[in-house]
Amino acid sequence: MKPNQALLLIALVLVAGCKKEDDLGSEEANTMVDHAFAENLIAPLFPLAQALNLGPGRWAVDSATFCLGLDSLVGDTGSFPGNGPVTLHLRFLGGGCTGAGGRERTGAFVLRYDSLESDGRARLAAFSTPDLSCAGFRLRCDASVSPLSDGRHRVRVDSSFVWYEGAWSRRYHGNLDHALRTGAVDSIANDDVYDVHEELIGQDRFGTAYTATTGTDLEVTTGCPWVKGGTLSFVLADERERTLDYGSGCNSRADLTVADTRFGLIIP
Repeated sequence: MKPNQALLLIALVLVAGCKKEDDLGSEEANTMVDHAFAENLIAPLFPLAQALNLGPGRWAVDSATFCLGLDSLVGDTGSFPGNGPVTLHLRFLGGGCTGAGGRERTGAFVLRYDSLESDGRARLAAFSTPDLSCAGFRLRCDASVSPLSDGRHRVRVDSSFVWYEGAWSRRYHGNLDHALRTGAVDSIANDDVYDVHEELIGQDRFGTAYTATTGTDLEVTTGCPWVKGGTLSFVLADERERTLDYGSGCNSRADLTVADTRFGLIIP
């Protein structure tokens, strides 16, 4: 999908207060559009990796459930973690294979484990997607994972994001703190629900810089193709107040608000 096609998805839903309709065009929402499309692919990657439930005694991937195949494995799984980290080079299977969460992805998914969690599972230390294709977009993402208190994990992410055509220009980096709300890291792949708090710095398709911070934690689940809920506040140089509201439930809709004008967005 090209940028001008994305803008066609934005429909002006409400104009309120003293703003006139011609004071505020849909281009004012570009930053939130770009962020929403990128986030919908990045935020679920840690939950997806956790749902694989890899570690001592279980280094094989359920390819039918996750649409993932193993390209190579580096490290000593038998003595893990005594002889150092284990890195799995996985690949999403194309050709119509829809994995847990209802999305078809293609490209590599590299996971590195370096130690054990308190419950004996392997601790995910880092992951990357060198060139991931999904929902009409391409994504490069590198992330490190650090444990926080109360079972939460901080994912420090640095990524670039592009439509199928064009240069690698959009950037999205910062922290996403994941806390498992319901479900368990077990063999059931699509029942885990995470609260995600984010503090991110990005650039949209035109190079406009912004920060995005959660107002209400995002709801990310391994069983839904979209972010299910939560709100984000955006700060740009023009100081117009911007918010992104994912609403509630597993659906593709989100609401974008700039000053007192609200737009509806359909996320692929």
